[in-house]
Amino acid sequence: MTGLGVGIIGTGWGVRAQTPAFRAAGLEVVALAGGQADKTRRIAAGLAVPWSTGNWRELLERSDVDLVSITTPPLLHREMAIATLEAGKHVLCEKPTALNSAEAEAMLAAAQAHPKQLALIDHELRFLPVFRMARQLVAAGDIGRLRHAEARIVGGSRADPQRPWNWWSDVQQGGGALAALGSHQIDQLRYVLDDEVAAARGLIHTFITERPAEPSGAPTAVTADDFTAFHLRFHKGGIALAVVSLVVPASEPNSLTLYGDAGVLRIAGGRLFQAGTDGDLRDITPPHKVNIPPDISGDFPIASIYLGQALREALEGDRTALTPAATFGDGLQVQRVLDAVRRSNDAGWIELA
Repeated sequence: MTGLGVGIIGTGWGVRAQTPAFRAAGLEVVALAGGQADKTRRIAAGLAVPWSTGNWRELLERSDVDLVSITTPPLLHREMAIATLEAGKHVLCEKPTALNSAEAEAMLAAAQAHPKQLALIDHELRFLPVFRMARQLVAAGDIGRLRHAEARIVGGSRADPQRPWNWWSDVQQGGGALAALGSHQIDQLRYVLDDEVAAARGLIHTFITERPAEPSGAPTAVTADDFTAFHLRFHKGGIALAVVSLVVPASEPNSLTLYGDAGVLRIAGGRLFQAGTDGDLRDITPPHKVNIPPDISGDFPIASIYLGQALREALEGDRTALTPAATFGDGLQVQRVLDAVRRSNDAGWIELA
């Protein structure tokens, strides 16, 4: 271990994925904060995290915490990120950056006021070799000029109407498919294409409109989306279509496909494929560059190992290790696109006679 300590705020999927991934990368997870002290203590014990609290501000006071990972609902991101920077800690914040662009702007201003501290958004897929190689191939002109792209996340994680209501069902807390996963798609496209979104329009929809509250089981309104489809137009001229559906009976591999006038690139199921003008896709997946423990699998957990390694190297003095990372500036750009998609959706359908 390096002696570089990570404190995690939040006790959901993020902490369960990050703790083993960061440890595999040589970081120490030394503290855990959650909203319920007893629950947080049990989770910390199960993960062998030595210290826990029900008050996240107490975590910021610990001298053994160098970096704070914020894995809470987006409603809390702005307050926590700014407080973390003001406490002199580095910060890694989950996506989406915030509830809206105004909050993301405030977070960026705080980061700019503390330039010696890391202020990153957890778009960890940027660190996977397949995404880094795809970006290099696009820059080298291997697919020519982008015509259009397609990004797909299709699965059944929220298909069961009996899955209990939680913050993910509440748009006021930042829940929903667009925020949680559409944000990843937007960032992937921006990163691989090295381009910014010029215009956006889209649809967000909620198929399952009620879920049982815990512990009563009373039906509770779902205000966040479980489906979204949106178009993006980029400054260099390409157009992208993104779809996130979380209510289908079977899951498909997440994918991103870039169609250029001279070739195609596709990332699917953790692998990278390339085709020239003949249209025949061939597997060009680069090998992994980190040791992946047998109990860690899936794009996001594996990418978290890469991110953890880059964080360790950066905290040891090599800031270039974080060159692929999404900054708070990137987070603001993604948030502006999310806001634009929501505004477009609010304009409503055009009815045909």
